[in-house]
Amino acid sequence: MSFTMKSIAPPLTTRHPDRFLALQEAMADEVSDLAISAVEAGWRPEEVAAALVELADHLMLGVIANRDLGGNLAFLRRS
Repeated sequence: MSFTMKSIAPPLTTRHPDRFLALQEAMADEVSDLAISAVEAGWRPEEVAAALVELADHLMLGVIANRDLGGNLAFLRRS
């Protein structure tokens, strides 16, 4: 299987109660295709799932670090 990233549609609204679920649904096919490609390349499904969890964790840590850095820089600019 060849993996080609498709575009993901933007959200329709910023306040919809199912916004997070809608994003998961929008990303599900892409993530599944990526996982299938990794398994077809010879990785075990457990390894693929663990790698996806680890990558998601690193992404979240990066988002938090960038947010914190932005807040700290804003504070320093006001000083």
